[in-house]
Amino acid sequence: MGCSGNKEDLFITDTNLSILETNKSNLESLLTSSAYGTAAGTYPEDSRAILTTAISKLETVISGLKSGNNMSKDELEQQLAAVNQAIDEFKNSRLYNLSPQAQQFVENLKAKAREYAAILNDAPKWGNHKGQYPVDSKEVLQNAITALYTFAENILSGSVTNVTQALYDDAIQAAEEAMQKVEDSKWQEDHIIWNLFVDGNNGGYIDFGYSPDYVQFGNNNKQAFTVELWVNVTSYCKEPGQDNSTFLSTMTQKDYWSGWRAQDRNKGLLRTMVAHWQDSGPSNPQEWEPGYKKSDNWTLNRWTHYAFLFRDEGLPGFDTPTDVKCYSMVDGQRQGEVIRVGEPWRTYINDNSIKYQVHMTGFCSLDNNGNRQEAFSGYIKKIRIWKTNRTEDQVRSAYLGTETGVTADNPDLVAAWDFETLGNRPEGTEFKDLTGRHTATLKGAFKWVESSAVPQ
Repeated sequence: MGCSGNKEDLFITDTNLSILETNKSNLESLLTSSAYGTAAGTYPEDSRAILTTAISKLETVISGLKSGNNMSKDELEQQLAAVNQAIDEFKNSRLYNLSPQAQQFVENLKAKAREYAAILNDAPKWGNHKGQYPVDSKEVLQNAITALYTFAENILSGSVTNVTQALYDDAIQAAEEAMQKVEDSKWQEDHIIWNLFVDGNNGGYIDFGYSPDYVQFGNNNKQAFTVELWVNVTSYCKEPGQDNSTFLSTMTQKDYWSGWRAQDRNKGLLRTMVAHWQDSGPSNPQEWEPGYKKSDNWTLNRWTHYAFLFRDEGLPGFDTPTDVKCYSMVDGQRQGEVIRVGEPWRTYINDNSIKYQVHMTGFCSLDNNGNRQEAFSGYIKKIRIWKTNRTEDQVRSAYLGTETGVTADNPDLVAAWDFETLGNRPEGTEFKDLTGRHTATLKGAFKWVESSAVPQ
């Protein structure tokens, strides 16, 4: 031991002091609450000395800490080991008036309890991988261990006066049945939720291929669609001069703007870019970008639910039923800018996305030459593309995890990928969507990550 110096030492000293004082109090409580004498179930008077000696040694150490000494972790562990040893020695001194058979029963019960306790405390045996026990099964095993120790204690204390072979056999059988229940619960395959991580900053992305379904949502000037997904950004776009981190994109600038693109711009500004006609004719193709920014970097390392709703003929829920073309919803709530225009010709454009058969991509967009740009690294899950404007209640349900209608026979569902799966780690690079009509291909740097390791 030595003298304490800085604040860290003082904190450690105070912590060690508190631990030792608690152990001293426990020893004192055991000393005063135990029954002494010569009858079965009591402690011999001489056994008091086991506890008083341990208490006296602790008092000396505690006095030294109060005087300014400190204590290493190893020294603290030695003191605690001495306390536990004293408690075991004291409890083993209890007087018993048991037959040799009863003594053997007690030893066997305790041995079985120790055997199961070793399994319970073997951390690698518990988890969600194939061959492991589910953590929920720990309670079953703990109850069996407790029952064994309780029965042994009742025999020792005299609470059970007539210990028969049948009583002993019943106790052992109950414990073994509990252990068998735990064995039967062992995972036969991985029981893990896996999420797809794509390292867009190092070449990874998802190629969903081309389909007119991704961009054509009815007749011109009467189109409506909704894009929904969960996104978790671990690293925004790192490419100099590129300030968007693209979630999904069908957009092209060949000839003129066409399609749509969902993204995070400037580290926290969630928005979807959508091509539209600006002037009558129609003519003058431009793009809308309604966005919402709570604060810088707030989408980093957290799951965020994002939805974009669009309807040429106006979205419901406003005082002017035909004017509001599009807006975003974040975590189940309408957020940010709302595009409100009165001119009926200002409608969605998909011409060149179809003409040039632009692939839909995830974790990046494509430039006019088909090269990746505006990528990011992170996770996307539960992608839903609808050829209708979903209601706000439906989007909110998706955020709350109570969504309905995500089925292959839903005529309004264009495409859907979960990229989150329970069971064994997914393999391969091609994944059919829930409708069975589209295929996503994972390219470049990606991996499947246990959900417990994903930032929440």
